[in-house]
Amino acid sequence: MLLIWNPSLKKSVRISVPNYLLEADSPKMLFGFGVHPVTLDPTLLKINYPYYGQGPWYVSVFTLSSRTWYKLESYCLPRESIRIKRTGQAVVGGKIFWVGSEKFYNDDGISYKTYMLVSFDLITHQFQVIDMPEEMLVGDILRPYFISQLEDSIIISGSFNFGNFRIIYAWELEVDDGEVSSYRQLFTIPYPAEHELKLIGFSKDKQPIVEAAIFQQWHQSLQVFNPSIQSFQNVGVEANHGLFFIGQYKESLMLVNEQSM
Repeated sequence: MLLIWNPSLKKSVRISVPNYLLEADSPKMLFGFGVHPVTLDPTLLKINYPYYGQGPWYVSVFTLSSRTWYKLESYCLPRESIRIKRTGQAVVGGKIFWVGSEKFYNDDGISYKTYMLVSFDLITHQFQVIDMPEEMLVGDILRPYFISQLEDSIIISGSFNFGNFRIIYAWELEVDDGEVSSYRQLFTIPYPAEHELKLIGFSKDKQPIVEAAIFQQWHQSLQVFNPSIQSFQNVGVEANHGLFFIGQYKESLMLVNEQSM
């Protein structure tokens, strides 16, 4: 069961999810969520594929206006060897974006991964694979990458070791017609090596917000970068690992007919 809540109306709608266990060869499941850029129709995706190796994708789409799920045809789907990182998504330009990966093997049998963007068009309901710039795929950057957004830009972030410190970095990408049209490094910020930071969003004044973990501690904290002291500050919010999520800041809320929710 999924739940969509409209905070402006303080009402919610429950959505029954098709039983993915009926697809015995695709036990791994993830969800995507976006809003149609023209009709403002909330849209859900349910994606299934095998845990290991490659195998067929099973993708179902639900729109609130239809109140039904339907399965996408194979021509709408990406390559079966591609996998999506489940920890984040961005919705920009009427498309949902994820970080994707694909596993390959060297001649000596050692595996390695390549990374890309995977998008889903909320109008045409088709997937697309988008190459990331080479500059983002080299060096000492620790995989995997994380995705978030800042206004109408896609943000790809990660971290790498630097002596007694670690560095969190972010790249800002613009995507047009299925290609990365421009990109720039947004920031690089050092932090103590015993911490682990994951970029999850930005404040209203565009300062990075991170989920911070200190090794050997159970809870993660929410921290915001303070430019005056060039450091992250704890805002006093804690949660278990991976439970923080920040959506894009909006000046207004989407309104829908009260009878539909």
